Amino acid sequence: LDTPRTNSPAVTGIYDAHFSDGTNKNIVFVGDEIYYDNSATWTAIGDYWVAPTITSGANYQMKCVLALDYAVCTNDYDVPLKISTTPAKSTLDTSDLSDAITKVKSLIWYKNYLILGNIVEGGTERPTRFRWSNVGTIETWSDENYIDIASLGGDEIIDFAELYGDLYVFLKNSIYVVSYVGSTDTFVVNKMIENIGAISRDSLQVITLQDKRRAVIFLDDDKKIYLFDGATLIDIGARMQSLLDDLNASRLQYSVGVFDNESYWICASDSSATENDICFEFQTELGEWVKHTDINANAMGRVKISTSDIRTYYGNYDAYVYWLDNPDYDSDGGDGVGYTGVVEYTYLVNTATMTGAQVLVDSTPGFGTDALTGCIVKITSGTGVGEEQVVIYNTSTGIAVASSFSVPIDSTSNYSVGAIDAYYKTRWFDFGSASSRKGFRKMYFWAEEASSNEVDISFSEDFSSALGTTTKNLAPSSGTTWDSAIWDEGIWGTTGDKFYDVLLKGRARTIQFKFENDDVNETFHLYGYHILADDLGVE
Repeated sequence: LDTPRTNSPAVTGIYDAHFSDGTNKNIVFVGDEIYYDNSATWTAIGDYWVAPTITSGANYQMKCVLALDYAVCTNDYDVPLKISTTPAKSTLDTSDLSDAITKVKSLIWYKNYLILGNIVEGGTERPTRFRWSNVGTIETWSDENYIDIASLGGDEIIDFAELYGDLYVFLKNSIYVVSYVGSTDTFVVNKMIENIGAISRDSLQVITLQDKRRAVIFLDDDKKIYLFDGATLIDIGARMQSLLDDLNASRLQYSVGVFDNESYWICASDSSATENDICFEFQTELGEWVKHTDINANAMGRVKISTSDIRTYYGNYDAYVYWLDNPDYDSDGGDGVGYTGVVEYTYLVNTATMTGAQVLVDSTPGFGTDALTGCIVKITSGTGVGEEQVVIYNTSTGIAVASSFSVPIDSTSNYSVGAIDAYYKTRWFDFGSASSRKGFRKMYFWAEEASSNEVDISFSEDFSSALGTTTKNLAPSSGTTWDSAIWDEGIWGTTGDKFYDVLLKGRARTIQFKFENDDVNETFHLYGYHILADDLGVE
């Protein structure tokens, strides 16, 4: 989504608007422009210089809601706008008010009202103001239709969420419930939670649990992740609190999230990072967390491609939109294929959107032209090890990156494109007796057998470092259907899911396992494992 007049601006919003005529528009905000997916071609919605304009900047993240066949959007900086089915953009009209609204933090369509929170009216900040439109409209407003929630208390509205017909208002330091009463009061507000609130608007998500209950997951300013079901509050991030404690506190408000119907994702800035660079995935069925690195998500959204194909997209800081979790790919390379190689030399070239783009030359792999566009190239050893950049285009022998590497890359630099460093680490097992010693014999595991599957397995005892690593090739054995048979209408053979074993050693009180693979174009799928040990008693 880069253009000749801009230098790789950040994607600040992704919203899939489903209109009443049965169409949907995948809308993306990037820099000061708005695009939509027009049959696989990104098409601008209006001219960027024509009102309503939006300010370019990674931190001006957009939030949209659908109301009366308009996508109504705000970035907490510019005047809110609306996008029609055409699609065409226009300013959200609040001129009925004595003091028109010029800035909005959050918004929601609830009970046929457009509700705005944390607003600026006539140049005056109203951080706890909860204002609603006249019923059944989005551009007819009355001065008296507002509530100031705990005004002058130092709090501010961050976002809204609807659960079971009630509206919950998440402030920075508290949570309120808003009930629709329909009388002259219209809404009644009551405090639910004190001293805990949300810090980030875009990481707050309504989710569905396995028992079909609805809940809200949000991040607070103490770097805790909570699940709130309208009655109880659970700290679901407690088991990985040490990782959350390392997040950059000054950028918590810019974290983003999404719920993909199976997992809740939140992406934030680690340590001293100035961009979001780490994501945590909460698997609601298992209640477990997964850490993902090198995902620079500044915006996230769910996008409907077809009735049976709904995807999770994210946008980065270099004008690219990605499909987050393509199940058919084992690598993050172009078309799911990764590459490794050695840089022969580098040079600079001017492109339509960039002056002095750095190009890495390697004549060996023979890349397909532009097959790597949008991928990450990472220096894995030699000069510049650990450095990475986004590919803006490639030829059969050269890779051009969005920004030059911070150190000079030379012929000692080995690189990879698309490698995923995947690992799963178990908890520490003490078999119900922390004081007794065990003699560890074997670990059996159940895994998928496929041609590109391989896993490295290591184990540690009594909180020590790894004692060794075993590599298991999970590819089908070469040969024939020896030891296979046909039974009824099914075929039992040498391919499919299999059981494997790993020899263990040592006497200890606890043991932990790590399964990993960081190679290009390889993966592993585990279904379960079992540990065999002897109880040696208390020593």
